[in-house]
Amino acid sequence: MKTSIIAISATLLLATPAWADEAADNANSDNRDIIVTGTKLSGEFGAKSGIPIAKVPQSIQIVTADEIIEQGARSVGDLLRNVPSANPGYSRVGAYQSFSLKVRGFLADQMRNGIRQRYYEDVDASALSNIDRVEVLKGPSGVLYGQSAVGGIVSIITKQPQDGQFGTFAVTLGQYDQKMLTVDMNTGLAPGLAVRVTGEVERSGTFVDYQDMNRKNVAFNLSYAPSDSIAAHLVAEYVERDTQRNPGLPIKGTVESNGTRALSRSLYLGEPAVDTMTANAPMVQGWVDVKLADNWTITPRFQYQEFNTSFLQIRLRAPDALDPTTITRNGRIGREDDSYTIGQLDLSGRLVTGPITHKLLMGYEYDHERGRFTQSNLTNVTSINVLSPVYAFSSMAPASSFAFDNFYNIDGHALYAQDQIDLTGNWNLIGAVRHSWIDASDGDWKGATNNRAKTSSTIWQIGSTYQLTNALSVYAGYNTGFDIESTGGARTRTGEPLSPEESNQAEFGLRYRTEGFRGSVSLFQIKRVNAVTADPVDPDFSINAGEQRVRGVEVEGEWNVTDWWQMNAGYAYLDGKVTRSNDGIVGKRIGDLPEHSFTARTNVTIPGTPLTLRGGLNHITNRVLVDGSDVILPAYTLADIGVGIDLKPLRIDATLSNLFDERYFTASGNGFAVYPGEPRTFSVRLSVGF
Repeated sequence: MKTSIIAISATLLLATPAWADEAADNANSDNRDIIVTGTKLSGEFGAKSGIPIAKVPQSIQIVTADEIIEQGARSVGDLLRNVPSANPGYSRVGAYQSFSLKVRGFLADQMRNGIRQRYYEDVDASALSNIDRVEVLKGPSGVLYGQSAVGGIVSIITKQPQDGQFGTFAVTLGQYDQKMLTVDMNTGLAPGLAVRVTGEVERSGTFVDYQDMNRKNVAFNLSYAPSDSIAAHLVAEYVERDTQRNPGLPIKGTVESNGTRALSRSLYLGEPAVDTMTANAPMVQGWVDVKLADNWTITPRFQYQEFNTSFLQIRLRAPDALDPTTITRNGRIGREDDSYTIGQLDLSGRLVTGPITHKLLMGYEYDHERGRFTQSNLTNVTSINVLSPVYAFSSMAPASSFAFDNFYNIDGHALYAQDQIDLTGNWNLIGAVRHSWIDASDGDWKGATNNRAKTSSTIWQIGSTYQLTNALSVYAGYNTGFDIESTGGARTRTGEPLSPEESNQAEFGLRYRTEGFRGSVSLFQIKRVNAVTADPVDPDFSINAGEQRVRGVEVEGEWNVTDWWQMNAGYAYLDGKVTRSNDGIVGKRIGDLPEHSFTARTNVTIPGTPLTLRGGLNHITNRVLVDGSDVILPAYTLADIGVGIDLKPLRIDATLSNLFDERYFTASGNGFAVYPGEPRTFSVRLSVGF
């Protein structure tokens, strides 16, 4: 249920071979502005910030639709392995990968086409068929998009209709009985009117015993431009997932010894006969760009979204005090139904005051959120022995007792403004401010309790870029953010709601680009303050007593060695510490944050042939399980290789991931379990285009 934020950031678009600086090169060569919109690198679609890439003092990396295919990616998390400061979160067999994605040590929100989404926006972060690109925008910067997670956002840009007629049909087959059909069809219906339909159906097993992956998604994309002054866009999506809720594996036997033997990654410790997780997420969004006189544009935006899920879940808890191979468990059954409505109205344009040009953006946003969560606790869940598991519900039915039936309501209003000032041809300044009013309530659905809180927040952003030489530029920026949803439902001992969590980031960077080479170095410090912690007097209640800090360095680069050989790489150093707390962990490491991470990829197209060879490498150093924990998630290195054969109209893409079958684990988030990473896996995609 988290929100997403800003689409005004960009320094470097690192992909294979998508870079923001490349777009900036093009802009400099013909004096055109390339716009960072959070949707695409032009001013034609979903423009929001109106800031040229070369003038934005904040980092961004992009992964394209081609890379989704080339890497054999099966989730958004897979794509984030290209971003050295990003953590892809839970493995695909986890419950919801989409709410575990992290950037620079903190959770990252999601945005779709310039409009913020919820953690569950694509149900499991695996619906890739309608994705044109994924932008990873780093750090809190919620001026244009409101409350935000600390780490930044994962901005998903959907495929847009184009003139003409084209399409692609693809079949993907792979290990663990993977079977997936993908379709992408585009047609122009009339001058200025085009439609694009994408979809994906998967019926696959997984490397985990008893767990299947059945999902489908379909998207309808419509664009209509009846004149040069009006452009309308409509996106309608439906995503559905049906699987078994995997509880993961215990700490003992995976990242720590259980005194006997290591556990198989395929081990399922839930209850195969009853574990379920069914979810769907319909969404409709639309926007219209209306050009007014004197270079001004007004843009209304709208989005309606739902998330509906039902589940029966078995969860792992602590091992038996006398036998670490016996794990206690509990369980719950429940349903969640949420709806989100967002409306925005933006006015943007140019204003000249003497020798200085201002690019202005002013806007208003309304946010309406409603949700209901019903849960019962299972009362007859037994412990399980991990060496010889016996499933309790194979011979008896689960019993339950009612736990709660709660609701939440959030209504928000916001005003925001941004000014980009071109001081000289080489020097620009950006400033922005936002004020939000939020009315939130939660309580018992039947009306026994109803907790209501009103709050407001002002956040701001300032930054500057300067072109030192034709090849070298420097930038600096400071951003702030706030988040009420991380404190939602929490109360003090006196019944008062908690203050919103706040965040800030200072960043300094250099960009260097020449013919065939592009690179950047950034230094930053990011803080999360007013974080929720347990009340030391009564841990059933909470207080705003936490603070975490991450300092880091990121180095990224791309080298076009020849016309047929490209390489790119990135490195991140992240020093994350708990700087304020009431539970004795001050000075200890932030959970699930590697100190060092490295990524590299290369593409080699054999001259005179349709053959392309690919390879990638990702290295992650060790991490602590959760904030202040002594449990260490070991370091790991993943390698993958692939081959592409473009026979037009037939294309074949084969991928072998985790080449050396590295055994690794990702955090589950509850301190009791971990999720196994994907073992060595082979897949092949056959597509036909027209």
